[in-house]
Amino acid sequence: MKNHLKWTLVFLLLGIIAYLFSPSIKRLLAADSYLSARIALMYLSGSLGIILMSAAVLISARFSFINNLFGGLDKAYEVHKSTAALGFAFGLIHFLMSFSNRLMIKFNVIPEPAHSTNPLTGAVLSFYKAGYAYLEPAFILLIIIVCIAVIKKVPYHIFKYTHKIIPILYLQIALHAFTVPFRGGWVDTIGGYILQGMIIFGVIGAIFSLFNLTGIKHRYKGMLLLKEKISNDIIHIKVKFHNNTNFNFFPGQFVFLKFAYSLEPHPFSVAGYNKDTAELEFFIKECGDFTSNMYNKLQENSNVLVEGPYGQFTFNDNKNNQIWVAGGIGITPFLAKLSSLKDNKAASNIDFIYSKIGDSPFDEKLKVLCEKAGVNLHLVDSKKDGLLTYDKIKTITPNITSASIWFCGPLGFRKSIYNGLKADNINTSLFHFDNFSFR
Repeated sequence: MKNHLKWTLVFLLLGIIAYLFSPSIKRLLAADSYLSARIALMYLSGSLGIILMSAAVLISARFSFINNLFGGLDKAYEVHKSTAALGFAFGLIHFLMSFSNRLMIKFNVIPEPAHSTNPLTGAVLSFYKAGYAYLEPAFILLIIIVCIAVIKKVPYHIFKYTHKIIPILYLQIALHAFTVPFRGGWVDTIGGYILQGMIIFGVIGAIFSLFNLTGIKHRYKGMLLLKEKISNDIIHIKVKFHNNTNFNFFPGQFVFLKFAYSLEPHPFSVAGYNKDTAELEFFIKECGDFTSNMYNKLQENSNVLVEGPYGQFTFNDNKNNQIWVAGGIGITPFLAKLSSLKDNKAASNIDFIYSKIGDSPFDEKLKVLCEKAGVNLHLVDSKKDGLLTYDKIKTITPNITSASIWFCGPLGFRKSIYNGLKADNINTSLFHFDNFSFR
């Protein structure tokens, strides 16, 4: 089972456990129709929804211990997306059930429910009412933002800016979810502790996101030292830290860069780090919403905010054989690793396959670095040799069954390799990659 699905099921199970150890389960089991069970079912959909949403919001705060738990920031974001999607689905069910119940009550189809076992007074009643104050418009706005997120044709910057509203909406929904158990008799039960505990964690994550505190312990100030074009669509830049900071970098990791002209940081793989000069090196392809026409927007000597490093694509394992596969600009993390090996040859037997279209600006650099590092380089030109496929990789590297595979390249290419490994019953846990799809 994929890592993000496994963790999503863990949080789903946590929600189920919370419900099983609450008074609502007894009411549901005692019900003899939907009309008598509807309040208990609303507690079920609501508790599952808010626990999954809380997990998603907490993960988005980029706490290091959470990133490490999930296998790196990119893997944590996969869990974030899946828990957010499932949490929203349960929240939508809860919202629709509430709306339909109100309609049935309005038209005298059903009586006003007597679901409260604990009449509320004082401050608790005030908080309870506040939880309902803007609940409906908050969820309707959340529905709109989710639609923007899933429609890929909507530009990334619109997705990013609308997504920043979610912590505010979550806080309103969380207030409602935190106070409802006081009426439903969940307080001082195991289910209540789990539910309200997860909400508290989610609120912490929302506050970090709302006040731009995500990754605050991993931020460093620098300047754009160099920008140059090495091909029609590839930019080479260097960023120098203002101070020789304690930047704990491992080759293969990535960082978020916020340039002077941009409002939001974006992730980029590090192609090299010189600790002595405190300089980071990057190769960036101008191909997306943010990177389009990037060269003309960048200004040398302008400020750059660096956040990171992140990721566990660090080539560290106990395998004697490693296979590196890069496609196009996916070469960048391998350049960082090769640079670190140039004075100290690799202990493992490494085959590096680089797929390119025609001549690449990296060809000569790769030959020199691989020779110094003792890495076996295989250049595959798709113009001359055809597309690099999983079967071709097996031909180039017959030891694939005993090797770990480190991949960086297009998503379709990655999926084809993954499916090939599964078809050959090769352990896919040895297939390593970073996923930069944060949307």
